[in-house]
Amino acid sequence: MSLMSEFTAGLRFRLLLLGLLACAPLLALMLHTAGEDRRRQMFNWQQHAYRISHIAQQEEEEILGGTRQLLLAVAESTAVRSGNHRACKKLVDDLFASYPRYANLGVISPAGDVLASALPLAAPTNQTDRRFFRRTIETRAFAVGEFPSKRITGKPTLDFGYPVLDASGEVEAVVFASLDLRWFARFGSQIPSQLPKGSTWMEIDPSGIILGRYPASNPDDWLGRALPEAQLLKTIHNSSEGAIETADPNGVPSYYAFVSIPSPLAGGSAATILSIPKQMLFAQADHLLHRNLTWLGIAALLAFTLGWLGSKLLILQPVKALVSSTARLAAGDLTVRTGLPYATDELGQLAHAFDQMAQSIEDREKERERASHNLQAISHRLVEVQESERRHIARELHDEIGQTLTSAEMNLQAALRAPRSSALEQRLQDSLQAVERVLEQVHDLSLSLRPSMLDDLGLEPALRWYTQRQAALAGLAAEFHAESMQDRMDPMIETECFRVAQEALNNVVRHARAHAVAVNLSRLDGQLHLRVRDNGVGFNVAVQRSQAVRGASLGLLSMEERAALAGGGIEYHSVEGHGTEIHAWFPLKPKDTPALAQFNE
Repeated sequence: MSLMSEFTAGLRFRLLLLGLLACAPLLALMLHTAGEDRRRQMFNWQQHAYRISHIAQQEEEEILGGTRQLLLAVAESTAVRSGNHRACKKLVDDLFASYPRYANLGVISPAGDVLASALPLAAPTNQTDRRFFRRTIETRAFAVGEFPSKRITGKPTLDFGYPVLDASGEVEAVVFASLDLRWFARFGSQIPSQLPKGSTWMEIDPSGIILGRYPASNPDDWLGRALPEAQLLKTIHNSSEGAIETADPNGVPSYYAFVSIPSPLAGGSAATILSIPKQMLFAQADHLLHRNLTWLGIAALLAFTLGWLGSKLLILQPVKALVSSTARLAAGDLTVRTGLPYATDELGQLAHAFDQMAQSIEDREKERERASHNLQAISHRLVEVQESERRHIARELHDEIGQTLTSAEMNLQAALRAPRSSALEQRLQDSLQAVERVLEQVHDLSLSLRPSMLDDLGLEPALRWYTQRQAALAGLAAEFHAESMQDRMDPMIETECFRVAQEALNNVVRHARAHAVAVNLSRLDGQLHLRVRDNGVGFNVAVQRSQAVRGASLGLLSMEERAALAGGGIEYHSVEGHGTEIHAWFPLKPKDTPALAQFNE
């Protein structure tokens, strides 16, 4: 497992993650607030577009009214009514100097010829094809021309006309004024002062022609041109007001708010458009969100740092102490305790419960060990009593019964040598054979119960003799190897080792179907090692031991019990079809227990 995987799987990571998740509602609140701020900015932006559209509408009405009043005054002047061209020229020159918003002022004859012009004309021009002139002649009233126009002045202008009527109502002349749209864009409108920083205002006619734009360093580049934002124009055609997000001609994401207004200057209706780059519109909301996120990040980092340090002191150290104590307890150290204070919190209660559990387990283990040591003492005593009884029975068989049978055998042999009849001789011969068989059986029984060689000569000679005897009886090839045993071992160790070997050899003879057996006796690391190996059929150790536990056979359990009573152990290595090896080991010095000593006393 990698370090990252270990960290993410640890308790500290989960605690820190829980702390960070606690910040999630605050983060969600900040994002929700930022969204509300953006919606509020959008709403305010649309409201601002409404206000500027009203300003544009008022300014158009003011331009229309002011120009009408100006042309009415010119039409009613004596100079115009008298038809004096020089007087008309002087009048329009004086007015032109006083009204810089106009690109030109003048008088036109009913035939379309310019009678007087404040702006000098390079050549005579006829105005009969001009919209404002035709409408003035037709309606005999104030009229507005096409938008924009550059015909007379060469500048983007909006032309107005007013009729000069005689007493009978016939048109004697038409006075006109050309509004300089460039001057008006720079000086004559309040709209530029109402625009937020970075924003742009435009007015377009129903066909998408730009009537006005702020800011515009050169109105000639914009006035009279088609609106470049096709998606915006399509939206304006489908709705009288609204807002849309789209890219500006430079590809910058922007917001556009539009409102349709009545516009006599445009000959009907127009649409005012207020646009601003998206980044600038939401600059305040984004700045506030960035500031809040920065403070949240600082707070989260501080919480992370405190959680990293505090979790180690308040949680990880107690938990690690509990884990370490649990591992030591699982390994068998029943004296382990957490060493943690028993506080009223959950960790303190857990430490208290663990220590109580460990103490209870230790007490029970001590009781079990004490019980095991009484039991061991009893087992030792029973084995000693058993071996003592076997020794006694073996001696009785050998000394008393054996001597009696020997004496009877000698008497029968003496009687057999005396003069007798043939019938008596046969009976004596049969009796002698019966006594010999009983004597042999008594001898074998005595050796099986307790070979005197074990008590008289020690383990090695007794085990060598028994191995050869059993091999000879079963027809096995036998090998016996033993290190030189200069000193006699404790009688209990010799007895238990001999009994284990005896049971192992008996199993070879009865069950192994082997052809050869080898017995090895050695000393290593302060222990006596016994190995009995055959080349028989082998067996399944787990299955046989399970059957032995259920009482099917006591041979394996008997060997284990004797090895354990002597303070040693035993293990089996067997492969079916490849033979078996039994390995037992015993301490060279027997392990005594206070309970055994007390029992012996």
